[in-house]
Amino acid sequence: MNSQTQLKIEPFDAIPSTEKPYAEVVFNLPLRDPFTYIIPPKLLGKVRVGMRVLVPFGRRRITGYVVNLVEKWDKPIALKTIAELPDLEPIVSEEILSLTRWLADYYQSAWGEAISSALPAGLDKTSYQLVKAVRLASNLPTEEEITDLLKRSPKQKSVFDLVRQKEINLAELETLIPGGKSALRSLKEKKLVEVFTEKKERQALVPEGTMDQPFGSHLTFTPEQEAVFNEISSTIDAGKFQSFLLHGITGSGKTEVYIRCIQRILEMDKTAIMMVPEISLTPQTVKRFRQRFGDRVAILHSGLSQTERYLEWKKIYEEKVSIAVGARSAVFAPFKNLGIIVIDEEHDGSYKQDSNPRYHARDTAVMRARSANAVVLMGSATPSMESVHNTQLKKYKYLSLKSRIGESMLPIVSMVDMKRERKEFKNFAMLSGVLRSAIRDRLSRNEQIFLFLNRRGTARFVFCPDCGYVLECAHCSVTLTFHGTEDRLLCHYCNFKARMPNHCVECHGEVIRFSGFGTQKMEEEVNKLFPHARTTRIDRDTTRGRDSFAAMHRDMNAGNIDILIGTQMITKGHDFPNVTLVGVIHADLALNIPDFRSCERAFQLLTQVAGRAGRGKVPGKVIIQTNNPDHYMFEFVQEHDVNAFHEKELKLRRQLNYPPFTRLVAIELVSDNESLVKSTSEKLGRALTRQATRNKGVEILGPSKAALYQIQNKFRWHVILRGQKMQALQGILADSRELQELKSASSGKLKISVDVDPFNLQ
Repeated sequence: MNSQTQLKIEPFDAIPSTEKPYAEVVFNLPLRDPFTYIIPPKLLGKVRVGMRVLVPFGRRRITGYVVNLVEKWDKPIALKTIAELPDLEPIVSEEILSLTRWLADYYQSAWGEAISSALPAGLDKTSYQLVKAVRLASNLPTEEEITDLLKRSPKQKSVFDLVRQKEINLAELETLIPGGKSALRSLKEKKLVEVFTEKKERQALVPEGTMDQPFGSHLTFTPEQEAVFNEISSTIDAGKFQSFLLHGITGSGKTEVYIRCIQRILEMDKTAIMMVPEISLTPQTVKRFRQRFGDRVAILHSGLSQTERYLEWKKIYEEKVSIAVGARSAVFAPFKNLGIIVIDEEHDGSYKQDSNPRYHARDTAVMRARSANAVVLMGSATPSMESVHNTQLKKYKYLSLKSRIGESMLPIVSMVDMKRERKEFKNFAMLSGVLRSAIRDRLSRNEQIFLFLNRRGTARFVFCPDCGYVLECAHCSVTLTFHGTEDRLLCHYCNFKARMPNHCVECHGEVIRFSGFGTQKMEEEVNKLFPHARTTRIDRDTTRGRDSFAAMHRDMNAGNIDILIGTQMITKGHDFPNVTLVGVIHADLALNIPDFRSCERAFQLLTQVAGRAGRGKVPGKVIIQTNNPDHYMFEFVQEHDVNAFHEKELKLRRQLNYPPFTRLVAIELVSDNESLVKSTSEKLGRALTRQATRNKGVEILGPSKAALYQIQNKFRWHVILRGQKMQALQGILADSRELQELKSASSGKLKISVDVDPFNLQ
């Protein structure tokens, strides 16, 4: 969300009375308006705003969310009746209802979709479990007959007496009376008991006294950390809303500041949300929070099963914990009395949801904190352009940590020109001579090495040198990547797989050559060059198991890995003191993406990965291999000069009329019918252009083919709105009859989506 839009969450105005006979219900469907249902007499007074309801919808029964109760219905339309009430209490608070209503309006989604995104996935399936239980049979014999039936079996009598006292589930029965299940079979045959299945609410288990346990010991602050903490703490103590941007270089101790601010919030009997880009990639963060706060912490992330996520959410809902650590969706944690939201690595693209509702968690956090009079603390070594611009406009308060903790220095960064490497040294391998020599040196001193290449696989693409034919995916407009271990060609967008051909399918030439390379190929080359080194590769292909990262961390800390090869996964949140060398292979990759943010992302990526080196006592070194060493970005990476890069990049953005100085809305149309999506995009583009001519300061870019034109046999077109103020863009979207008709008719033939403040324009 850009700084130039002033937004606030209005107080939720639902009528609080529980006796009103009609309920307005929204669904996790692309429907903008709520549906009204009759509350049946048996549920009158029980249905409340924020509850789920099971209702008839067409020929189905689906779950909806009650957003209002009304007294009258005077339209000549017959209403349907609520069928079932799954909840005893509202599961969506008034605060979250208000937040999701703002989110739906701002990000052009349905309110029900926004509410659904605020709840744990699979809530309908995971909040209850089916449990087999035992009760007395409905038509029991007389007492004399019962006594006679049980006199020869003491165990059967024990089970029967237990069931007579209360209904009991089978697991509990076996715990109280070992071997009771065999006795139960005999009791069923004698028609004294019956087994039935009941729906039982899952309980979140939290040790007793969790909220009273002492905090773990904290680290000693540096003077710089102390000054930053005091600044934030004074705002916390005043109970005022304020957004802080903490710009701290890698290794400067941002996490300790986060922890101490959260501890201060807890001492005031308030609650806290700690957001990280991908929590499954940062086990160290979770470990530190557990050490400091024990069982006060709930963990929310996609690496958990649906049941585990629900139980963690339930701990928060039932006020059994006071801190939520999680990824994007943690912004909706159902806390009361929220005091702070911390957003680590605030620049990271994973905070932007890539499906409906396409919200940005950072901006949603600011809106939530504003309504709760809470503090937002955003931290990064490479802040986003939007956040830097917000500090210049005084919307965020700028704080900085300019020095690393202890004696560790920022690593020395050197560049290797790979064009010169090939021309002068005839080295066509993946690793330059300088990097190979540095690796040998560090291995001889038992120090650890990171090798970073942001592309997985063995080869980027496969081509015929005779006719130039490139093997592409049959369903997407992208080249196939060769994976040597599987001897397969793989599409990284739709997972299409194909065998490696023996000859060119176009000209039948016999030679197939590889172009480019990935982490798998690099691992093979490193193993050949350094056969005695213990090498591990971390990318999407090697981390399918939920414990892969935890295992890597254990091995790195134990010194069982000499060389760690990885994609951008290894740039996030890892702190290994014995890593003294980082090698970046093919640093130009991120620069070549067709997006105005490509330079910013490349700078962030390189600065973050460089920050993994030299975090202990031994000085670190970073070697960056590139085909374009004269690009202005590399100068700032070498000097670790983030502020100078921001200044340069913001100047270019202003000249090019791009965010954060303008606002964007991207409309995407997708269909497997190429002519239909083309003609529809052009028709919509003409309609929006007519509206834009009546609205100064708004321009329409396109329609045009998306950079990735075909994915999974579907063709993609973009229409982009650009303007100074989001209100003007939103006004055009709301007033466009053609757009509203397309959205309401969106189906399998042609789908349309609206992305406000898009993060990715590919």
